[in-house]
Amino acid sequence: MDKDYVSYVEIRKQFDTVSLRLTTDQVVDLIDNWNSSSTKGPNKYLPEYFLTIHFKGDSTLSYRTSSDLIKQRSDWAYSVGSKDYFKNIWVKQAGLTDKYFEYYPTYAKEGKFFKDGNPLDKKHCEAIKQVLTYYNHNWTDIRGQIFYEGKIDDELLWNYTTKANDSIWLSSHK
Repeated sequence: MDKDYVSYVEIRKQFDTVSLRLTTDQVVDLIDNWNSSSTKGPNKYLPEYFLTIHFKGDSTLSYRTSSDLIKQRSDWAYSVGSKDYFKNIWVKQAGLTDKYFEYYPTYAKEGKFFKDGNPLDKKHCEAIKQVLTYYNHNWTDIRGQIFYEGKIDDELLWNYTTKANDSIWLSSHK
């Protein structure tokens, strides 16, 4: 891809309706990473982010990304190297630092933790804000997505998710 033909690039998180425009430096870095990417072959994944490249002359190309992988219409994927590459772009454009992490409801099953990647419903969103505030965590809400400052391990996130789903705990810990 030749950066001289690119007008601008936007990134949008899955389930979000707002695209964020990349800075000129981020566009240059993205194109350099894309041009030096390695082929990973056919790859199926649910996209975390969507990129739209706007070219001079009003044409566009859209890409789906997950972790370090990027692909267009087919399932043929390329790796840009860093597992957090697209996440870091989005976080920076959303005005957060790399010390913020997205909250996902965390559950335990058979001794293992797993995260629910579906969008938060309004009730759970408000409840987890209450839990995070009660335990003195800094957080921010970006269009219904909660980001908390500092790492929280899976066991504690499971505990917080459990409390956010417990109406008795919520009513007694305002």
